Amino acid sequence: MPQNIIDRFETKQPNKAGIYLMTLFVNGILTPVVVDDWIPVTRSNRPAFASCKHDQEIWVILLEKAWAKLHKTYARTEGGLPSFATIHLLGTPASSYYH
Repeated sequence: MPQNIIDRFETKQPNKAGIYLMTLFVNGILTPVVVDDWIPVTRSNRPAFASCKHDQEIWVILLEKAWAKLHKTYARTEGGLPSFATIHLLGTPASSYYH
């Protein structure tokens, strides 16, 4: 995982409370987002949204949950441009080009 993504996780280790502090950039300012490790799953007991390559990893799920919380719901995170996510994850300007 790239260091700039690791840096978004203020809570680096799993904890018994299941609470994680993450930071995302909003208008260029690092903004704290607190999420828990309750993961919505499908009927087949797989994560309903994002998942990691290895079953023991939850960082992608937590990152997506923080993104959804920042936007108030998972439904509001569907679609969009990769540059929009890049701005919030990396805090750098980004553009999308149509070709």
